Amino acid sequence: MFKSTRRLIFFIFDEVMWSKEETKKRRIEFYTNFGVYMKKHTPEYGAKIRWVNYRTEINSIKFKIESDKKHSRVCIDITNKDEGIREVFFEQFEEFKKILSSKMNTLNWVKEYRIDSGIYIARIYTELNGPSINQESEWGDIYRFFEKNLVALHEFWQLSKDVFKDLEN
Repeated sequence: MFKSTRRLIFFIFDEVMWSKEETKKRRIEFYTNFGVYMKKHTPEYGAKIRWVNYRTEINSIKFKIESDKKHSRVCIDITNKDEGIREVFFEQFEEFKKILSSKMNTLNWVKEYRIDSGIYIARIYTELNGPSINQESEWGDIYRFFEKNLVALHEFWQLSKDVFKDLEN
């Protein structure tokens, strides 16, 4: 009985564990496919938009997408080293909270968010729990989540980025 259980456990781990190279390859494939998936929006906006590495044109504000085996996020990161400047940008986003919240999934507002490197940023994000980047059959769910929220964020940014540019100067 013990031997068959042990074999089953190894089989399960073999199905979900990949080398670092395979994991990197799958992540590249995931994000490349997402870029292709989002090309359908090019005619609508009249220009090629870099959805994965969105250009806000403001050094302190980054739009990011993240996905791992447990959840996926669309994030607005306010990264300025000066806490006071981060707070001003964060408060300006709060002024637009109603507009942002009307088209995006539920947003989490965190003034002091610690990233993996130990640095604190301000982060506004929406999260999808469940679908895994490790399951190719679930990529469509993640892509639709990213699409809905990135398109809403893009449309918001087209209307409001001048306000943030003025704050930066």
